[in-house]
Amino acid sequence: MGAACVQLLLAATLWTTPCMRATAAAPSELSSSTELLNTTETQTQAVGAPLRRHKRAVSSREINALLDYHNRVRSQVFPPAANMEFMLWDESLAKSADSWASRCVWDHGPTQAMKYIGQNLSITSGRYQSITDLVRTWYDERNHFSYPNRCPGSVCSHYTQMVWASSNRMGCAVRRCSNMFVFGKTWREATLLVCNYSIKGNWVGEAPYKSGRPCSVCPSSYGGSCWRNQCSPNTKHKKHTR
Repeated sequence: MGAACVQLLLAATLWTTPCMRATAAAPSELSSSTELLNTTETQTQAVGAPLRRHKRAVSSREINALLDYHNRVRSQVFPPAANMEFMLWDESLAKSADSWASRCVWDHGPTQAMKYIGQNLSITSGRYQSITDLVRTWYDERNHFSYPNRCPGSVCSHYTQMVWASSNRMGCAVRRCSNMFVFGKTWREATLLVCNYSIKGNWVGEAPYKSGRPCSVCPSSYGGSCWRNQCSPNTKHKKHTR
């Protein structure tokens, strides 16, 4: 986790077990199951501390920045990935991220959705210049990751979700929260970023991608299209607009 000057930046993600693979599905297929998953961090609501939530829409420029950042990271993995898919924005994932972020809770959720989507969290108590500042610590975890699936000594599960080859859609939301309870302390002001991914990654014991010549084992649905070391759909050059 990173800390610099007046800014405190924290992150949280989750791992799931291979035995749940059969239940993986698109976000539109969310069930009402209440099965619990293990998370890397947990949070408890501060008793008697009123929360103020301020929605801040993620602009088209910020969406493109998040996509560009993720795709750049995904295209530069080492060892090179043979099946890395190009990441696209998904409004349904963004809406589910916003719904969860609106609660201003430092924890993963909602529980039923965690069976079907991956989720990275980031929170800061200070100002940030760009929305990508909130995800940079996820990328920094590459220094703790050893391919194919080792993470000795520190957290690297935010990074592995970023570069999970089959996680090809994402949607994020930002909320400004007051009196938010984080790791045993109440933060008077905080900015919370929630990013949801589909299909979900971080299956325990599995590599985030297959190593090899870029695009050499892309899913057949891409028709052999490759762009910047990624299996790429025809929409690869389009920017997100609203």
